[in-house]
This record gives sequence, C-alpha cells and structure tokens, in this order.
Amino acid sequence: MKRTLFFFLALFVIISPVFGELTPQDLDKIRLIVKEEVATSEKQLKEEIAASEKQLKGEIAASEKRMKEYVDIKFDSVNERLVLVVGFVSALIILIVVTVGIPQIIMAWRGKSEQEQNKRIEELAREIETLKQQRIINP
Repeated sequence: MKRTLFFFLALFVIISPVFGELTPQDLDKIRLIVKEEVATSEKQLKEEIAASEKQLKGEIAASEKRMKEYVDIKFDSVNERLVLVVGFVSALIILIVVTVGIPQIIMAWRGKSEQEQNKRIEELAREIETLKQQRIINP
C-alpha cells in the first residue's frame, strides 16, 4: 500500500504543473513569439516569391526570344517561297503574253501588208478597167 501511495504522490507532483493557468503576460509572450515567427516566415516567403518571379520573368523573356527567332525563320522561309511562286507566276504570264502576243503581232503585220496589197490590186484593177474602156473606145 505504501508503494501505491508513493506512486500516486509522485504522479501528482509531476502532474501539478499541468493544472497551472497561463497569465496574460505569458499569453503576450506567446503572441510576441508567434508574431516574430510569422514575420520571419512572411519575410522568407516574400523573398522566395520575388526570386521565383525573377526566375520566371527570365524564363519568359528567353522563351519569347526563342519564339521570335523561330517565327522570324519561318517568316523568312515563307517569304522565300512566296518570292519563288511570284517569280514562277510572272514567268508564266510573260510566256503566255509572248505565245499569244507574237502571233497576233505577226498577223497584224501580215494583215497590214495584205491590206496594202488589196489596195494595190484594186488600183491595178481600176487601171485595167480604165485601159479596157479606153481600148474599147479607141480601138
């Protein structure tokens, strides 16, 4: 029984601080400690956020630069192809103009000389008619 009593007495001695109350000063000290911890954590968090933002801005700038170079290369490639297509179309237009235009010019030139020949033939036909009439009148 003495052991049991001694055991309970030792237990109450160890447990007695548990029943102590916190004073307003203790609470103020706890609040101060918590505020300091929150302030340091907040400061560290802000620094980490700033570092992350800086790193992210750098990565975005590098990505934009790579994208601009890629677009410039693609634009140059498309521009070269467009110039090539325009060259081919121009060549085809010139070829069509030459194949249609030259025969038209030749036909117009021939038509002009044929008209001149027709006029000459008509003049000669009139002269022949006049000469025939003169021969008929003056045999």
